[in-house]
Amino acid sequence: MPIMLILILNTIVCIIGALGGAFLSIGSIISIANMDVPWAFVLLWMTFLVPVMFVVSGIGGWVLFALRATQWLGWMIGLPWGFAVLFVLAMLATFQFLA
Repeated sequence: MPIMLILILNTIVCIIGALGGAFLSIGSIISIANMDVPWAFVLLWMTFLVPVMFVVSGIGGWVLFALRATQWLGWMIGLPWGFAVLFVLAMLATFQFLA
């Protein structure tokens, strides 16, 4: 698959991911505000960073392509997905801790 097609698809997915991440953040803020755990502040920051990571991935992919550093492109594309998985796991672990 050509790199340009990968970048275009990543841009489309990142736009949708940033919007979906913002939606996820809005719902999670309410849950985190009601949590009485010491790391709630970290969860709150992670909530705001989920859509930011999608934006960073979308723009960063094009920057890496312009700098001809395409060996890092896979890491940049995977960045928001890894961060989103970590956020969901942290939320699930917190819910389990509170139960």
